[in-house]
Amino acid sequence: MQGFFSLKKRYNSPSMNIALKIILVDENTGRSAMLRRALQDKGHEVICRMDSSANLQNSNEMTHADVVIVNADIPDEEVFANLTDINKTKPKPIVMFTEESNSEMTSSAIKSGVNAYIVDGLEENRVQPIIDVAMARFREFQALKDELDATRNQLSERKAVEKAKGLLMQRKNISEDEAYQSLRKMAMDKNKRIVDVAESVINAFELLG
Repeated sequence: MQGFFSLKKRYNSPSMNIALKIILVDENTGRSAMLRRALQDKGHEVICRMDSSANLQNSNEMTHADVVIVNADIPDEEVFANLTDINKTKPKPIVMFTEESNSEMTSSAIKSGVNAYIVDGLEENRVQPIIDVAMARFREFQALKDELDATRNQLSERKAVEKAKGLLMQRKNISEDEAYQSLRKMAMDKNKRIVDVAESVINAFELLG
């Protein structure tokens, strides 16, 4: 079996004891029945089964699913595009089982947000460990993303404050410290964050030209 992680044949994942609501995409009714049974045996519920990923985003938006599982013999670009849309609007752990793969498919799976990509490895007793790992990887990725977003936001705010200070220094012929103290006083007087005041100052000077 190939994938984004390895699971030994005798590995038994400790159950998270969480009943999950799952969206299942699989055009093969017999295979999806087996997978549904494996999920139900672990206390999970398939709240939506789809033959294709065409309406996957709508189903994801309308339901409170915890995990998306896609079972595709050979995933195409449409599948990856629909998974990408999910990650842009309402991200959640994604597991993909496939019969065949190549480097291009693997790359597309990673870019579309698939957390566990399993090639030729669909077995009932392995479904739960795979879901557990996918959920762990998803949480780790989301934590890193949140940290990156926070860092970018801090950098953006710092740039706004620096720009506002520069404008005040230039227009009022004051020092950098005086410009900062001016922003700080305005923020305190208006009970606002200093970055909000800085953005107001920038907008005001831009209007004045």
